Amino acid sequence: QGDRHYDYDAFGNLIRERRGHGQTLVTEYRYDCQHRLIGLTRPDGQTASYQYDAFGRRIRKAVDGATTEFFWQGDHLVAESSDSQYRSFLYEPGTFRPLALLDGKGPKKACPFYYQLDHLGTPQELTDYSGEIVWSAQYDAYGKVAAVTLAGNDYLDQPLRFQGQYFDVESGLHYNRHRYYDPRLGRYLTPDPVKLAGGLNQYQYVPNPTGWVDPLGLSCTPCPGATQTDGPYSEIVPGGGLGAHEKRGGHFIEKHVGRTAAQLAQRLRDEPWLSRASTFFDRATAEKAMSTVITKNQTTIDRFLLSDDTQIIINDSVSYPVGMVLKKKSPDIRQVHGVYLLLRKDKKLPGSYRIHTGFAE
Repeated sequence: QGDRHYDYDAFGNLIRERRGHGQTLVTEYRYDCQHRLIGLTRPDGQTASYQYDAFGRRIRKAVDGATTEFFWQGDHLVAESSDSQYRSFLYEPGTFRPLALLDGKGPKKACPFYYQLDHLGTPQELTDYSGEIVWSAQYDAYGKVAAVTLAGNDYLDQPLRFQGQYFDVESGLHYNRHRYYDPRLGRYLTPDPVKLAGGLNQYQYVPNPTGWVDPLGLSCTPCPGATQTDGPYSEIVPGGGLGAHEKRGGHFIEKHVGRTAAQLAQRLRDEPWLSRASTFFDRATAEKAMSTVITKNQTTIDRFLLSDDTQIIINDSVSYPVGMVLKKKSPDIRQVHGVYLLLRKDKKLPGSYRIHTGFAE
């Protein structure tokens, strides 16, 4: 990336970043046998080391001899302590969205500050008990802070970033529970511990950082309240794309995903005008197939969006089985590779569309 060069070990962990003229500015990263970052050395010689508990949670870091200890409740970071400060963090119930920061230890010394978040749960501002803004930040799309504004001369170090992420000043990285995230690159330093369950790209943060989050550094999820059909292409991505279309009036998941053979047979009995009934194996397969077909037919979809037509039908196929079909008066169920899509323009999203329905065929 530009003048930056990256070296990885045999396990895919980033071990060296080289930059500057002749790549003479080198940052070294060190890992334990479980591929957790345990130390780094910066180009200026500054060192940092990290320790973890039996659950893999970071409990201590030391930067040039200065130690900070971390305290957890489950997967939530609830407090940190160093020689210079003690801070506690409160969250909205059942989420990783921060609610308040308590600066100081004990009921008489703790001063509360309140988080003002965006739709992703990322801190935008921190206000005191009177409502005055004492800290505010601007970010780029992948979470790198572009600017910080402080009230007065007192420096308030607010370390929380994307949901589940803690900013390390010494490295510029975000500690994200199971991995470290580099907001400058929009990717992790190490492969996903859950392998392909986290996606095909094992270093990717999320498919779209304006609508998805990954609080644990394992597998991303669509952020509640964020529209997944942003822009004219409405690309489907595993984990939430179809749900957004379904909420806008589609019935793809309801009728055509995860049906059993018995349910297909019952549908043929209940709807005698049908010659066959089909289902995608599961939602992940359906969304992968939808994404493939939409990408293959993007030029056709673009022309449709510019036309006066209100809907379009797309028939295509993929290289792998996507579901099964049961024909009327036939005892045999067969696997199929075909995909049928009915797209309709969405008046609430000018220049865009929703998947009204689709099925395996």
